Amino acid sequence: MTPRNAGRTAALAAALLMAGGTLAACGGGDSTVSGVPDSESVAPPPGGAETTSSRAPATEDSGRFTEAPAPVSPDSPGYDTPVVGARERGYLAALEEEGVQTGELSESLVAAGNTICRIRSTGGAAGETTTIADAVAGQISAGGYADDDAEVDDLSRLVVDTAAGQLCP
Repeated sequence: MTPRNAGRTAALAAALLMAGGTLAACGGGDSTVSGVPDSESVAPPPGGAETTSSRAPATEDSGRFTEAPAPVSPDSPGYDTPVVGARERGYLAALEEEGVQTGELSESLVAAGNTICRIRSTGGAAGETTTIADAVAGQISAGGYADDDAEVDDLSRLVVDTAAGQLCP
C-alpha cells in the first residue's frame, strides 16, 4: 500500500467510525412512538405539582375512543338533509329539463351537486367529481329516473355540467 492510499484508507476509516458513533448516539433505531409509556406512572407537570388523577393502565380500555362511530338514522336529532334553496331548485329544474326525474332523488342530487362544487372550488381532481357524478348517475339509471336509453356516462356528465352551471359560484 502506498503512503497516499494508506492516508485515504485511514481517513475513510475515521469517517466511518465517526458516522457510526453519531448513529449509535441517536438511540436504538426504533424511531416510532407507540403512545403508551413504559410505566404506569406519569411524570409531574412542570412546576413540581403532583397530579391527583390516576391513570388507567395501558391494557385497560377507557372507552373514550372507538374505531368508528355508529350509523346515524335520518330521524336522529341533528341530522340535516341538504338545504334546498333557489340555486338548488334551479339545479333540479335544469336536470328535469334534461329528462331526469328528480323527485325521489332530490336529496342525493343536491348533495352530489354541492359536493361536486366543493371539490371544484378547492382544486380537487377531476376524478373525484367523476366518482360522485358516476354514483348519482348510477342511481338515476338503476331507478329508472331517466330515459331507458340514457347512458350512465352521459348522465354523469349531465350531473357535473348542470352542477357547474347552476350550483357552483
